[in-house]
Amino acid sequence: MLADRPELAAGWAELHWREWGKASGREALSWWVDDAAQAIQRTDVPVAFIALGPHDEVLGGVGVHQFDLEERRDRSPWVVGMIVRPELRGQGVGQALMARVEAWASSVGIAQLWVATETASRAVAFYQRCGYERSEELAAQRGEPVTILTKQCAPVRP
Repeated sequence: MLADRPELAAGWAELHWREWGKASGREALSWWVDDAAQAIQRTDVPVAFIALGPHDEVLGGVGVHQFDLEERRDRSPWVVGMIVRPELRGQGVGQALMARVEAWASSVGIAQLWVATETASRAVAFYQRCGYERSEELAAQRGEPVTILTKQCAPVRP
């Protein structure tokens, strides 16, 4: 959980910036650092989780926000910013992060998670491997066609 290591927020932000820093309004690394700083919480959304290597290097991370798409503000919360270092993709880091997010969601009473990703990306198959089901395809305002997926979270037993 990022709240356990808030000093690593900048490392997580840099991974995002390298992957998505060309997006309009998000070109500056400082935008990503500010966004990461908002997710340093334990029980409320936004929240973030990071995967660390043996020397405390950030290997990846994922967040949960109230909203992702303007067109779907009737659904919440959303998995956002799932990122793993390119050289580590396909090695289980992302799936471990998703499992951690889902366990946290269950523990705080969240019954369902949503995620939106570019329809043409490999991320659709990744989320399906994590147990997410396609909900719809959408021509989003942000420009690219997106696939919306969802997953029910198992309730925590008392």
